[in-house]
Amino acid sequence: MFSEIEKKIIVEKNPFDHAIIKNILPDNLIKKAEIEFEAFNNAVSSGGERYQKTKQHYEDIYQMPQTIQEIIKLFFSKEFISILEKKFLIKNLKPDWSLKGGGMHSSKNGGYLKIHSDFIYKRRSKMRRVINLIIYLNSNWNDKWNGSLELWDNEMKNCKKKISPILNNAVIFRTDVDSNHGFPEIINCPENVSRKSIALYYYINEKNILPFNLKRRKFFHAIWKKRPGNKNDPTFSDQDSWFKKLKNKFFYRFF
Repeated sequence: MFSEIEKKIIVEKNPFDHAIIKNILPDNLIKKAEIEFEAFNNAVSSGGERYQKTKQHYEDIYQMPQTIQEIIKLFFSKEFISILEKKFLIKNLKPDWSLKGGGMHSSKNGGYLKIHSDFIYKRRSKMRRVINLIIYLNSNWNDKWNGSLELWDNEMKNCKKKISPILNNAVIFRTDVDSNHGFPEIINCPENVSRKSIALYYYINEKNILPFNLKRRKFFHAIWKKRPGNKNDPTFSDQDSWFKKLKNKFFYRFF
């Protein structure tokens, strides 16, 4: 299986390092995962409706449906991580078994995820997030419903790629302050349908010449980006107090 997956991962550079993969897993495995996801009722609201309306998530791998656990373990295996390291030219990748911010994601009719770059550091962690992997579980998804993942350039002038969330599509991409992505257009799917995905994150140990780690506070949060001509799009900390904006911009945390 790993040799077939490796052949399908072709890294492109524009707008940032990414690979779009069709049919990443065997049909029977991904379809079983979709059925188990649809029957799962423990997901919780992700909140923050200004940024990600209707989104729900679940992070505890040990309480997830069995097939989804198997998929996560496959993509967190040493064999797959070795493929990622080779394809993205990164050494010593570590999977995030806590699934902080990742795991099972779903959004319903009326939902969206505004364009953003992801948080880079978890609090109380010496690791830097460098790779995202998203696997979609949506049979018969109609792209007229919106929900395609958009990849934007670092100046936020142009959407460079759109990836349909159809069943067994996957996208892998580098994460930093310019890896701008999301599905900002309101989903208009039937009420009995949801946009489902598995999101997995990978980290590296960041080298530091100081006896402690110093991190900009803003990098503990998603940084929201405004699209041209969209006055209602949020930007990072645009609703925060003046003091909190100052703190996020100039202050640091020690580890």
